[in-house]
Amino acid sequence: MPSHYSPIALFAYRRTRHLTLTLDALERCPEFARSPVFVFSDGPKSTAMEADVRSVRQMLAARRLPNLTIVESPKNNGLANSIIAGVRRLCDTYGRVIVIEDDLIASPALLTWFNDALETYDGVPDVWQISGHQFPVPAFAPRQDSMFLGFSTSWGWATWKSAWSHFDSDASGYEALRRDPALRSSFNLNDAYPYAEMLERQMAGAVDSWAIRWWWSMFRAGALGLFPPRSLVVNIGCDETATHASSRLARFLQPVRKTNIATQPPSFPTKILLDKEAQGSLEGFLRTQNRKMQWARAIMARLK
Repeated sequence: MPSHYSPIALFAYRRTRHLTLTLDALERCPEFARSPVFVFSDGPKSTAMEADVRSVRQMLAARRLPNLTIVESPKNNGLANSIIAGVRRLCDTYGRVIVIEDDLIASPALLTWFNDALETYDGVPDVWQISGHQFPVPAFAPRQDSMFLGFSTSWGWATWKSAWSHFDSDASGYEALRRDPALRSSFNLNDAYPYAEMLERQMAGAVDSWAIRWWWSMFRAGALGLFPPRSLVVNIGCDETATHASSRLARFLQPVRKTNIATQPPSFPTKILLDKEAQGSLEGFLRTQNRKMQWARAIMARLK
């Protein structure tokens, strides 16, 4: 075993219970104790949040982990700015980074997967991201090998400095999505999910998302993400404490349960190519989930 592993950037705000569970799960990964861990603790958005943020920082300090560095921001930067800056910082220092938010429960195999994949595909120009999350696509259930998809994820991922250097926070050229129906459809994964609408809302200042801009950066470059056939992480944050998600709607997008989480890392593909069959299966799944979410929105609108 190496003396140390890829650095982990853990982003936290005000949910002490969620963050505790996230850290507990990460500590069950064999690589955790030898990994440099940086917790980026965002500052409170208002005085009402000060006690929650203080609680998070007190819990982190009390754990006394020798490999953990707490990076406390005196002001509120927001999730997007926090992640963009934190990922850049660790990429500049270490050349790679594993990114975890404070509401993700990792499989004990997650860090094995990330570290092996980061090493295996280091320097491969077309591969920009390693994903820990996977949707429960029925066609993927019997698979033992991972797959390259034209897609990105925000629920547990890893990347290299060489890839992150292409992140375009300005989403240059996104206006073309309004003029070019074919481009818009492609960015939406063949109309499986309204990512173009999300990007337009981001650029209009209506949402705070680094992830949609990262997907635009990958999409424009034709970059690939490596995905497991079954998720190695589960999101527990889609509840009443969520800052950036509607708990009722998010259930439709992320039906992975702790009992479905993979316990072993998958094997790597034999070729570095887009898996077109898997891409089609993913798009079909997301298309179905999107229809469910639209139905849920309609029901919620009637209840208001």
